Amino acid sequence: MDFLKELFNGQSLSYEQLEAAAKAKGLQVVNAAGGAYVPKTDVDHLNGQITTLTGQLGEANKKLEGYDPNWRQTAEAASQKLQQERFDFAIEKGVEAAKPRNVKAVLALIDRSKLKFADEEVIGLDKQLKELKENEDTAFLFGEQQPIKTGLSHQNGQEGAPDKKDAANNALRAIFRGGN
Repeated sequence: MDFLKELFNGQSLSYEQLEAAAKAKGLQVVNAAGGAYVPKTDVDHLNGQITTLTGQLGEANKKLEGYDPNWRQTAEAASQKLQQERFDFAIEKGVEAAKPRNVKAVLALIDRSKLKFADEEVIGLDKQLKELKENEDTAFLFGEQQPIKTGLSHQNGQEGAPDKKDAANNALRAIFRGGN
């Protein structure tokens, strides 16, 4: 704390005078209340831990190379595959959120080369989906899905009409009852 005695030089100082004296001596003042001050012993201890852990990492890498010389490439390939799967999943979820009639059809129209994947978010997907919705050639892919009515289950596609399956079953029952 002798450096403070030199700054004050046996007299009282205003804040501005203290600041000027500290600058003249080449001292940097840090507000320790915010946690900016770290004791040198803590820094030395942490540097020692970093050195130890770095050494342990090097030893572990040498052991892995002894088991599998290509472990780094294998790990990198697995990491890239995982990242690609996350990207694909995020695109699919983004397309599903747009509520298309057919997700696979819309996915086929997405230009993946124009998309970026950052922080688990697909950048550029909203723009492409908006263009697909507004384009008259692809707008039919979005909107409410109409219920599908087949001629096999309802006569002439009308609700409440006699079911053709029931009519066929009744005809078969009549034939087999008559044959007994």
